[in-house]
Amino acid sequence: MSRGRGAATRGSPAEEGAARPLRGDPRPPPEAPAAPREAPGVPLAARPPRRPWDFGYAPVATAAGDDDGGPLDVVVAARCPVAPDAVAAALSARWPEVQVERVLERAPLFWLRVRSPSHGRRAEVAAALWAAAIPVRYVASALRPSAAVAPGFVAATHAAARPDRWPTRRASPGDDPETPGRWFLRAEDGGLGVDRRRCGRGAGMRLGVIDDDARAADELGLDHEVLVTLEHPPRSQAHGVFMVAWAVGSLLPGGFRGVAPEASPRLYLIPKPGSSVLALPLAIVQAVSDGADVVVCATYIEGSTTPMLDDAIEFAARLGRRGRGCPIVFPTGREASSPPESLHASFSLGLGEPASDPRVFCVGPSARGEGWFLWRDRRGRSRPFANRGPAVRWLAPGDDLSCPLPSAPGAGTASERLYHAESSGASALAAGVLLLVLSQNPALRLPELDGLITRTLAPVPPAAPASAAPFADPWDVLPDARDRDGHNAKHGYGRIDAGRACLAAGDPIALALLFIGEDDAARAWHDARATRPLARGLYSRRLARWAVRALLADPSLCHGVCALARHARLTASDPRRRRAHGAGAVLRQLSILVRGLAGSRPAPAPPRRVRGELTALLDRLERSTSDAAAVEAIEAQFSVFSYVVFAEPAAPRARDE
Repeated sequence: MSRGRGAATRGSPAEEGAARPLRGDPRPPPEAPAAPREAPGVPLAARPPRRPWDFGYAPVATAAGDDDGGPLDVVVAARCPVAPDAVAAALSARWPEVQVERVLERAPLFWLRVRSPSHGRRAEVAAALWAAAIPVRYVASALRPSAAVAPGFVAATHAAARPDRWPTRRASPGDDPETPGRWFLRAEDGGLGVDRRRCGRGAGMRLGVIDDDARAADELGLDHEVLVTLEHPPRSQAHGVFMVAWAVGSLLPGGFRGVAPEASPRLYLIPKPGSSVLALPLAIVQAVSDGADVVVCATYIEGSTTPMLDDAIEFAARLGRRGRGCPIVFPTGREASSPPESLHASFSLGLGEPASDPRVFCVGPSARGEGWFLWRDRRGRSRPFANRGPAVRWLAPGDDLSCPLPSAPGAGTASERLYHAESSGASALAAGVLLLVLSQNPALRLPELDGLITRTLAPVPPAAPASAAPFADPWDVLPDARDRDGHNAKHGYGRIDAGRACLAAGDPIALALLFIGEDDAARAWHDARATRPLARGLYSRRLARWAVRALLADPSLCHGVCALARHARLTASDPRRRRAHGAGAVLRQLSILVRGLAGSRPAPAPPRRVRGELTALLDRLERSTSDAAAVEAIEAQFSVFSYVVFAEPAAPRARDE
């Protein structure tokens, strides 16, 4: 389900070519020719060849005209708390019927809404307030979007968000049902690769879902439902309920299990698009202030960019999650237009849209199997279900997913229905994965989380798979190549892999093994740490989590650990190779790496207990270098672990082959 767009069941009219919207967009995907056609007056032979990164990059125009100078309806952002009466007094001489209400007071954000039937300009409002010694950061329209950037605020002096009144969920034991529609959890078919034994269930995490409709919300067992600038909850469609359920699931007995079933969700309901641009930033600030670890908004928000949204995203990035930064997930959406003098639909994400903000995670939908999510019309031709663009970050499954609402009371998995989740569902699944990763390492800061997810992605071939042919228009699946950094406008950097990301989040050796492409070895090391006392005793979980952050921050240190992992791979099943490097070589490398961890400047400062553990570990290693027996014991231990990680997992594979 794209934002404000429809999810369709398998076998429904959408699959036959006429989209059945779950949420009311009356416009079907545009018809397009089967092959490029000549634009008026420009012969194809006279055009330069298309570059591999190029596509019809012309988004739908969503920005409404500026309302400056009309009846007054503005947001005044102050630098400190200001009484509404003081603002009204400062403006009443120019606008006698002015009304002022406080809409947000959460340091460092102080917003008041100012309305009057009399006309006025925002600059006049700001000037009148300054004349009254009221410190104004900016004045912005409460109704219309704006590309203006809010003046920065100082976050260091303000309290970070903490989940003081948001309880966590109880344990959710049991296995995930094995049904066709729950392929998105599995490693095969292009799923997320959720491995409960190693990924967990998101215990202790909190998810804020922002949406504009929530029919059947009582099916979820929500912690809380928060109305933002609304008096009554909208109950027309189940879009918001689907987002919560796919990401987390239902707490009710026998309810749907999402990606992170032990995370605690709250639903923040905002008005339908078009009435105000204020509700979305208010909902983000509210969710982050309440203590959300992840926020996802998959409803229609195109044309909602404002200085208030800039403030809200900055607030989440700098003060969310106790100051570590709260990730915000937006979908790519699905908006079709044709550039001038073109007969091709562009399906482009505008650079000025909220999902293009570099501080949020923009997620597109992937197909079951491989590639970008495409749907077939009544003629059997493939068409897109999502926007493309430079800001697309990651893909997550958006093809037919299991419907999280039962078809009837007490209906089991045998009555499963499938829904096209589109970019909305993909963003909900991505939010669930972020919850799993943060539950493995809650100390991760926002840039560290971004780097970890990006470096553990599953690559997506840039060209459309042959199985998707024929295409309604070959231009729909452009571009057909990656940039040097691995980015493609359809796929971003690749598809989220929850199994890899969770392994990497909790252990530095697992992270290094994953970085060099040894997924089986990373799983073997994780299991050795869980089951073998000798491996578990090497370092604490506290040190492991901090060391992951250090490796993400320090490329040289990360290279050193990866080099040692490659050495272990080369020597795991050949003692002669190990002996050829001489006694003490491994111990020397270990000592240098631990010293590097302890003194790394790019790495975050280690907590007191981690610093003490590093000091003790380094002291032991350095003292061992002058003791031949200790050298032999440590290097023999390294050889055993190398064999456990690389040789033992390879033996069953060799027998199977």
